Amino acid sequence: MKNKLTIQTIITSLLVILLLSSCAPPSTPPPAAQPTTAPSQPEQPSAPATTAPASTLTPAKLTVSILPFLSYGPFFIAKEEGYFAEQGLDVNFVNIDKTSEAMPALSQGQLDVAAGFFDVSTLNAIAKGGGIKYVSDKGYLDPAGCAASTFVARKDLVDSGKLNDLKNLKGMNIALTGASSAEYALDMLLKDTGLTSKDVNVKDIPLPTRLEGLKTGSIDIAAMSDPWTVRAVNAGSGVVWHPWQEYLPNLQFSIIMFGKNLLVNNPDLGKRFLTAYLKGVQQYNQGKTDRNVEIISKYTKLTPAEVKQSCWMSMRSDGKMDLTGMQGFQQWALDKGLLVSLVPNDKLVDLSFIDAANQALQK
Repeated sequence: MKNKLTIQTIITSLLVILLLSSCAPPSTPPPAAQPTTAPSQPEQPSAPATTAPASTLTPAKLTVSILPFLSYGPFFIAKEEGYFAEQGLDVNFVNIDKTSEAMPALSQGQLDVAAGFFDVSTLNAIAKGGGIKYVSDKGYLDPAGCAASTFVARKDLVDSGKLNDLKNLKGMNIALTGASSAEYALDMLLKDTGLTSKDVNVKDIPLPTRLEGLKTGSIDIAAMSDPWTVRAVNAGSGVVWHPWQEYLPNLQFSIIMFGKNLLVNNPDLGKRFLTAYLKGVQQYNQGKTDRNVEIISKYTKLTPAEVKQSCWMSMRSDGKMDLTGMQGFQQWALDKGLLVSLVPNDKLVDLSFIDAANQALQK
């Protein structure tokens, strides 16, 4: 009896032990063997870039002067195709009739970007410390190109042969902007005749008035570019006469300018603006495609047929400028008493922006 009790006691104890062990938490596994070499450091997040990608930025607003001319085609293309938006820019176009009128606004920071003709007013503003510099090409007089800028003469004067002798220009009414590349072109045309712009009646009048003057006969010759050249020719009141590239080959006719807002205060925006602009130039240089014609027609108010008929000014795909012609223009302006002093290239031009834009497009 005693043995039987002992056996039952042992069995009961074993059952209790098994029951308790099944309820106990699992034992902690032994630590893993350490590697014989130090583990590589986990990849650290890269340091924040000094400039966030343009696509992630809140669009920066820029105010840019324009005119409804074909030479502003790359601006219009960059706007319509979203190239400015790609660079995180919200570009607002403002119409300003003359480059000289844009200079005070650019110098005072009311404009971020101005574009226009190479003229004396800009040079004088720079010479006087206006905080303005040329940063990119916007058109040059290509000797192999079409008549992007030209003198348009009354058709009856050309047909009569009177203009075959340039000395006959003496006393004629010639419409152009004084102290500009147009007056320079006239003086260069007349340089072998003994005449200058002082020997003609210069009429500094708006382009629509020049067109009307050719029709009525009150203007004999007018400095023009498209769309006005096309309109004069189509109206039968004028003909293309002595395109400027004939005697001013490769002259840097039109440029883009920055003021202190972009030159000093926010140069990154300037680089991004020119990056988008160069994309517009490259598309513009594809020629009179349906898309380019559509965009330029929208902004110039020309019909698509007129856009196709017009001369598209030559532009350098890399945005670089030819300084040689600028120096000749400066010397001419100084000799005529129009310029306060010659402006050295380091004060006139800043190529760092266009260089940065070209590098950005190569990535």
